[in-house]
Amino acid sequence: MKNYYIRSNPGSGDYLSVINETEEGFMVRIYRDLDGYVKIIDEYMSRMLFESCLRTGYICEMEAASAFATA
Repeated sequence: MKNYYIRSNPGSGDYLSVINETEEGFMVRIYRDLDGYVKIIDEYMSRMLFESCLRTGYICEMEAASAFATA
């Protein structure tokens, strides 16, 4: 499961996780932090919309947790 940051208002920690992938698109879970209230939304995104969001920088992939580990 890949996770992506969502470009949003400063101080907001919104991101999405890809739950499932099909040929036509993606089932995603969107996490929104609205002043301490966390809202979780499950949505379908077409492949075209998802790729457009990546291309324009509206979403960007989070690095793997292992990349932050130190030896």
